[in-house]
Amino acid sequence: MRVDEVVAVDHEGRKFLWVDIEAPSKIELEALADQYMLPFHAVKDCLDAEHFPKFERFGDLNFIILRAFDDQSPSDSDSIQELTRKIAVFESESLVISIHRREQNFFGAIKDIWRTKVRVGEDCKSHIIMLSIVAGVIESYRAPMEVNRAHLEAFEAKVFKHSGDTFEDGYFLKRRANSFQQVIHMSLDLLPSLGKVYSDESSQIQDVKENGERIQYLTREFHESISSLVTLQLSLQSHRMTVGSFRTNEVMRVLTIVSVCFMPLNLFTGIYGMNFEHIPELKWEYGFLYVVVLMIFSVGVTLFLFMRKGFFEDQNSKV
Repeated sequence: MRVDEVVAVDHEGRKFLWVDIEAPSKIELEALADQYMLPFHAVKDCLDAEHFPKFERFGDLNFIILRAFDDQSPSDSDSIQELTRKIAVFESESLVISIHRREQNFFGAIKDIWRTKVRVGEDCKSHIIMLSIVAGVIESYRAPMEVNRAHLEAFEAKVFKHSGDTFEDGYFLKRRANSFQQVIHMSLDLLPSLGKVYSDESSQIQDVKENGERIQYLTREFHESISSLVTLQLSLQSHRMTVGSFRTNEVMRVLTIVSVCFMPLNLFTGIYGMNFEHIPELKWEYGFLYVVVLMIFSVGVTLFLFMRKGFFEDQNSKV
């Protein structure tokens, strides 16, 4: 466990402390709960790595769980648990305790900002720190939206160029879009509760809400674009299968005509190829010419029948 006293103020009788705790064990969390008199079941929630965002009040103590984008998540992550990291914050008038498993770049930046404010003598208020953490968590989703846009463009190129495993890519991006949309929606749902508790900071909460809604719009646009591309991908795949089936039918149509035309010819050769001694046309002077004309006539009749049935018409004109 790493403990960082981000802000420690003891000035003119006013005490304020912000303690940031990274990667605590269960035993260490229980010790912290005893030290700062934290609710046991809230501390228990801190141990649950898959907990979704929520806000609770315990008398004068406020407790919030947030999920920020994990800038160290693998590139193939597509679930909320894989894409995000949980941050739990306890806040009272003179105390802020933040608990998380791993340091995030945006969170380190927030701590640096507040260290600077303390050095220049700016007053520190616990609920302002809480709201700055909420704002930072929501803002952390802006960068991955740009990455998602690049993924979307690459997937769109694959769909139209028919290259790569587009089914697997489409499923991955749709799962990723769903995860971002859900977690940002759950984060924004906390703001009305925060607005009731921190009514004096309605302006700052409104700014956080507006920024969150802009990012939510990007996630919704990403989700709708991916859904449309996946649908288009299926349509194109169906179209390619239809074209392939049509070409196969065309080949089979030609083979059918050729095969049927040869059937009477095979009949004639079979008859005149029999080993009978008395076949009249065998010794006839015009027997060969007679059989050839008969064969041509039978082929002509066969082709005429196919023509009557529309076998030689352009099949594209019927579609």
